[in-house]
Amino acid sequence: MTIKKLSKYHNIKIEIKQLEDTVEELESTIIGSSKVTGMPITISGNSSPTERIGIKLAQLKAKIENKKESLIDEAHKIEDFLTTVDEEEIRIIIRERFLNGKTWDDIAKKMITDRSTPYYRLKNYLKGRANSEKEESN
Repeated sequence: MTIKKLSKYHNIKIEIKQLEDTVEELESTIIGSSKVTGMPITISGNSSPTERIGIKLAQLKAKIENKKESLIDEAHKIEDFLTTVDEEEIRIIIRERFLNGKTWDDIAKKMITDRSTPYYRLKNYLKGRANSEKEESN
């Protein structure tokens, strides 16, 4: 795991929320008297404009749901990584910075240390862990 990958977590959570909101909007879109269900529908040459719109909305909803699932998978990888971290100070840094979106300054104040210390502790931990994983794989 890298700081760059960990940094994605907060944005992933924001994007998942946005996708959920979009799906909610699509589900509330009523065509005729029924909601768009997302069920696969084939387009026939003689479908009405309303049916075509419904089909397109259902296809869009399916794409959004697929993207949401892939983002959730990415978020789970980061959360799973956190459970493998054996140093409590590093877990605190990761949780505060990447899961809670705190600044390095905020983390340093909480840990009663210099602003750069949490960053460098995390960086050194990740570097050491990557090196040990390389050694194990050889």
